[in-house]
Amino acid sequence: MGDSTTTETSTYLAIGLGGDHLAELIADPRQASLLDGTGAAFVVAGIDRIDGSAPAGVTVEPTVAAAFLAAHAPGTAFLAAAAPHRDHPYNLARRVASLDHLSGGRSGLILGVRDGHAPGDTAWGGAGLTEGAPLGVGTTRDVAVAVQKLWQSWPRESIVADRESRIFARAEQIVHVDHRGVFDIAGPLTVPSTAQGSPVLAWYADSVPAVAAAGEVADLVVLASGDPDLPGPDLPGPDLPSAELIGQAVAALDAAPSSRFAGDGRRPLLFVQVVVTRGRDAAGLVARAESLAARRGVDGILLRPDADVDASVVRDIGARLAGLGVVRASEGPTLRDRLALPKPARLLAGARPVFPAPESQPAPQPAL
Repeated sequence: MGDSTTTETSTYLAIGLGGDHLAELIADPRQASLLDGTGAAFVVAGIDRIDGSAPAGVTVEPTVAAAFLAAHAPGTAFLAAAAPHRDHPYNLARRVASLDHLSGGRSGLILGVRDGHAPGDTAWGGAGLTEGAPLGVGTTRDVAVAVQKLWQSWPRESIVADRESRIFARAEQIVHVDHRGVFDIAGPLTVPSTAQGSPVLAWYADSVPAVAAAGEVADLVVLASGDPDLPGPDLPGPDLPSAELIGQAVAALDAAPSSRFAGDGRRPLLFVQVVVTRGRDAAGLVARAESLAARRGVDGILLRPDADVDASVVRDIGARLAGLGVVRASEGPTLRDRLALPKPARLLAGARPVFPAPESQPAPQPAL
């Protein structure tokens, strides 16, 4: 994964669902359970919030939707979409960590620059609480770093529940994050780390600079569809990126100094988005996805149906790709296992403890 080789069966499949589809699945849990049959490595909940789409008539907060769907599709993993436009990093870290606990390690966060449902044009300004900060790649990168630090601030290994010493947690292992950037955060998070160490962190990127920034801090990158107005003989249209853009994205990831992985030569996984529009020939979409999957450096295909496309169409395309051996089966109890992702590198070595080390307590004496 995340290297320069791709075999015919090494490509992952993912699905991106907007608010309309989420509302339909929540209204009918039987349909939600069908997600388990898609073979997808993960499903993005609320992708329309971060992909530049006009706000849909119906929406569901992505972490809420992911928590509901994870309960009704126990074989599916979910990434909740969000942006610093509305959400403060601390709130994002807490909600997604809670989601990861509820789903047994099948969750993560996918960041964008702007939330289509939030007003204004400043980070956290969409919540109407502060003047915020300028939206952009730099702000999203800062959020990614802050969230990762918060996820590591309370290691689950610190919870020992030792009856003999009467120590519940090695509190000295809970540390401040002391993050200074666009957002200043002392920490720690009030939720311990999860079964997969930290939730998977992804970035929805619509430009090469965004891909380069994501390459430094993310586990995986989803490359947005191309601009239909850009000239070029190899440009396939607005439903998927051009060959030139994909090549530039691969080069940017290969060159990025990743802080997400612990010096093992890995780079983030690259997923390429394919938009599924109403009336498009399914066989043509399958052929295009197969062509993308064969490109050097592409690790996965993300099918993104428009709001008026029935979810069964996406299931059919996924089944065809699996039948052709284009996409691989994704298995494992956690999302990291499904994507063969290691635990992220430690970011808080030497951080100052929040609490002193606990001392053993004497056993209670029986009542006289």
